[in-house]
Amino acid sequence: MPGLEDVLVVAGAFLATLHAEWKIVSHPWFFQEDAEIHEFWMRRFQDPALFRDPLTSAFVDSGYQPEGFRLLYWLASHLIDPVVFGEILPLALQPLSVWLIFRIVRAHTQWRPAAWMAAALFLVPWEVLRFSGGHPRAFAQPILLLAVFFLLRRQNLAAAIVPPVGILFYPPAGLDALVIVLLAAVVSGRTLVFDRRRLSWGGLSVAAVAVAVLLPRLLTGNSEELISAAEARQYPEFGPDGRMHYFANSTLAYLKHNYSGFNLQDSGSILAVAALFVLLVRLRNATLLRWEVWCLPIAGLGLYGAAQAVLFRLYLPHRYTYALLPFFCIAIAVSARPTFEALARRSRILLIPALGVPVVLGLLALTLFPLGPQLSLVAFGAWLKAAAPYIALGLAVGLLIAAVVWVRAAGENGIGQAAAAAAVVAGAVLVAQVAFAGGGRNRHVAACSDVGLYRYLGTLPKSAIIAGDPGDLDCIPIAARRPVVISRKLYQPWNVDFFKVIRPRMFLMVEASYGPSVEPIVQLRARYGAGYFLVRNRLRKYPWPGMAPFTQQAEQFLRSGVTPAARRLPAKCETWRGPKFTVYSLACVAAEQAR
Repeated sequence: MPGLEDVLVVAGAFLATLHAEWKIVSHPWFFQEDAEIHEFWMRRFQDPALFRDPLTSAFVDSGYQPEGFRLLYWLASHLIDPVVFGEILPLALQPLSVWLIFRIVRAHTQWRPAAWMAAALFLVPWEVLRFSGGHPRAFAQPILLLAVFFLLRRQNLAAAIVPPVGILFYPPAGLDALVIVLLAAVVSGRTLVFDRRRLSWGGLSVAAVAVAVLLPRLLTGNSEELISAAEARQYPEFGPDGRMHYFANSTLAYLKHNYSGFNLQDSGSILAVAALFVLLVRLRNATLLRWEVWCLPIAGLGLYGAAQAVLFRLYLPHRYTYALLPFFCIAIAVSARPTFEALARRSRILLIPALGVPVVLGLLALTLFPLGPQLSLVAFGAWLKAAAPYIALGLAVGLLIAAVVWVRAAGENGIGQAAAAAAVVAGAVLVAQVAFAGGGRNRHVAACSDVGLYRYLGTLPKSAIIAGDPGDLDCIPIAARRPVVISRKLYQPWNVDFFKVIRPRMFLMVEASYGPSVEPIVQLRARYGAGYFLVRNRLRKYPWPGMAPFTQQAEQFLRSGVTPAARRLPAKCETWRGPKFTVYSLACVAAEQAR
């Protein structure tokens, strides 16, 4: 039976992940948005002539992708397109993580519905999960959960290996796992004592992490110097309207944001409030969680605070909050039945209104919880109406499972039997709410729909560099397999050296796309080796938002009323025209300008 359960958990998680990722997995021109950053260039593993341009070389040298991550994709490239590999990798990583959650909860309680509840709660909040695309952060949850899993099984050597390996795939998770391994050496009691065996393995893990951090830098010479907080504050790119939108206008907005805050969204807020509820409404529930599980939020929040204190030196603070989501799911599942049993001991009649607790928790999470969306009551009413089919289905499934639980618990006392059934129904309704809040599908999909353009660009020499409006170039590297001068997605200013490369490129590209003079267009060829210039057939009325200072630069050109030079290029220099875009030869444009 346990083996069958494991198979069912993994199979169910695989099918659910496949459903969520189906658009990306099945469509050749749909990609996960950040694949336009992380994986496109890895196609040169299969074709060494691809992406040898200065921008891509500077990007790769910045160390944006950890060495273990690169090695995995290099190995996979011997069998499969690296971009396709990234698309299917979540089909392995998410089921693995769901299974680990399942086994961790099973190590806490033999009440079977608890492990299933935790697995379901962890599976469905798609909007805050980070598996899609197979990027480095997709490895965060497996790294964290493997550390806890091995610690719970007293497999200290395996647990000690997780942090250094994790560093090579996703450094924030590797560091989180290291702190978890060290914290696990603390033995609870009246006085602070340490498990010497675990402490020695933790010391070994620290040494291995140091090697994992330093050795790749020594071997590759890659620059991984991140921008300082003082430097970042000087640039609008890091402000509320910038590409990185790190610094916010208020403390609350700062704590809600991706990068700087917790970014819980709707589903994460519901899970957070539900976890707080079960831990506060019955304080003894905290003792049901093993110390190794408590290490998850302690390590995550501690490193979040440390990352804020030494801003950007430990990368982005938000990346250390990934440990909170599995903790919420584990705490809810382990505490569900004991909480309802405590209520039933007072009066079994109270179990009936208690079935509405998940909806109340949803109300609190979405309207009052400071880190949540803080909807108005009217907006929550609309949300609840839209979620009603999910909740009704969750209630039906919960009642069906509760009937089975009721029959199987016939030998128990009436309180235990009723509490178990009520916990199952409430858990199913909570899962349904989180599933609706999570969206059910991956929302971060780049639809690269200009197929004719990509096919034409794919016929150009592999060394050809494409210029144009940066907002129009995101898809070209991944869909056309050709490098660009700069794109909106590739504008990643965290690394100091790479920032120096991309900022002047972006200013010149905006001026070339919207400015009144042909000279900046010609300069793209002279300074950055661009061979072709992409122009929209219909001028944008409004430039792309959230790209300060470049949005304002483009707006200034548009407000001038002067027709951009990009729209007055010689017709004889056209090399391709489609319904949406026209491509010009910059060699031709430069020759015409020189006359």
